[in-house]
Formats: sequence, structure tokens, C-alpha cells
Amino acid sequence: MRREERLDFISKLITAKEVQTQDELVQELLENDIDVTQATVSRDIKSLALIKIPGSQGGYRYALPHQHDEEQKDLLHKELANEAILELKMHENMISITAKPGTTSVIKKSLINRYNKKIFSIMTDDDSILIICETRRQANTIYDELSL
Repeated sequence: MRREERLDFISKLITAKEVQTQDELVQELLENDIDVTQATVSRDIKSLALIKIPGSQGGYRYALPHQHDEEQKDLLHKELANEAILELKMHENMISITAKPGTTSVIKKSLINRYNKKIFSIMTDDDSILIICETRRQANTIYDELSL
């Protein structure tokens, strides 16, 4: 199967079924006679820019980014603020967030949507976010709202 066909299949699969992990995605593809490796699926996830959103049975599932714009806007204050953010720390004009692995891209998008004018820069990796604000006052505002 060609790459484009595989990407199309993955898009349809995650729209129709809740897939929570790369391992589950690999298994689904193999069960549908699509020969893949974990590395291939990892590259496909990046190519499709898949995000993780709350699943209907708890946990998080893969989704296409454009399908859930409205959910992402509210995600920070509903699911992620309560479940994914594990720790908040503030120093001067910076806020450090420790989160559950794999959730930071959605949190980052939510932060940018809500606080774009207050954020100078934002950096993420798999389980942490560093927000740098123009001023300490802006950082205080964001920190206080996230702490609720």
C-alpha cells in the first residue's frame, strides 16, 4: 500500500474508531493487512499532525486536528486543566507546566487561542510546557486562571 493510501486509511480509521495508542494503531493496520512498523506509524502520525483528545471511555484518543477546533478551545478549562496538567510553577514572567505525556500540543493550542496577546513565546516537549510572557503581571494572570 502506498503512503498516501495508508494515511487516508488512518484518517478514516481514527474518525470511525477510538484509537488511543500507537500500538493500537499498528495492530489495527496489521489486522487490515497493512504491513507497517512502529516507526512508520510514528511518521504517519506526525505527517497527519494527529492530536490527542479526550476519549468517550476516558483516556485520550487520536483525532485529526481540523475536526475538533471547537473542542480544543474548551479543552484546557474542562478536561486538560483538570486531568492533564499535573503541576504549575511560576518564576518572574515564566510559567512551567508539567502535563501527562502526549497532551502538550493540545494544551499549547488552547493556551495560544486564549492568551495569545499575553504570551511572548511558548515551548513544549512531550510532557512539559514553558510559557514566557512579556511581563510578570501577564504571567500572574495566566497562572491564576490555570490554577483554578
